[in-house]
Amino acid sequence: PTKDNTLVVEGIAIIKTIPSDILAVITVNADSKNYVECQDKLLNRIGIVKSSILRQNINKDLIKTNELTINENYEYIDGKREKTGFIGSISLSIETQFSPDFTGKLLTALKLDSLGVDYNIKFNLSEDQKSNLRTDAITLAVADAKEKAMILAKSSSIKLIKINSISYLDEGNIFDLDRDIVREEFYPKNVAFAMVGPPQELTQNLDFNPKEIGIYKSVRIEWKIAEETIKN
Repeated sequence: PTKDNTLVVEGIAIIKTIPSDILAVITVNADSKNYVECQDKLLNRIGIVKSSILRQNINKDLIKTNELTINENYEYIDGKREKTGFIGSISLSIETQFSPDFTGKLLTALKLDSLGVDYNIKFNLSEDQKSNLRTDAITLAVADAKEKAMILAKSSSIKLIKINSISYLDEGNIFDLDRDIVREEFYPKNVAFAMVGPPQELTQNLDFNPKEIGIYKSVRIEWKIAEETIKN
């Protein structure tokens, strides 16, 4: 209780589920003394990777080519920093619903090409999953706050009159709408990185068992209170 006869209680809830979506980002690198040659190498290599993926009957509409980056490359030679050419990278991404069939096709595609490709795999909640989990988490957070208020009221001999206000505690950042997502495990277990190589290396380095991801919600409820009347 406070001096203005109110009780403020915070309720929290975390709802978890196995994510339904998988995101794969495949990156190729190249270097050359010539800018145009470096660019051509990158485009050629990413083209080979894309062709290999398409041969596995992965939907071409799922494949998104990302930005190509080329920078000047410098090395220290005899204690002096000298420009030795150019180094660059380009990547493509594939995001789709997770299934053993898709991951099998993806691994098969990448095993076919020995280009020094590296990639990472990440599991994400779908938009429907996020919406449903947020609804459930808010409902449970409100219930948690109410339960705490009733326990406090009973143990403090006060009466809950009415709710003055309810507010979210995790709103405010429009540039990070997914900041309420809670991952069970982080890198290196939740995000898998591997270099393309012999089949046994790929299967040993990657974990294609999605870990639970949750949504965290918290609310603050302010109650108007009064002292309980003691009955004789």
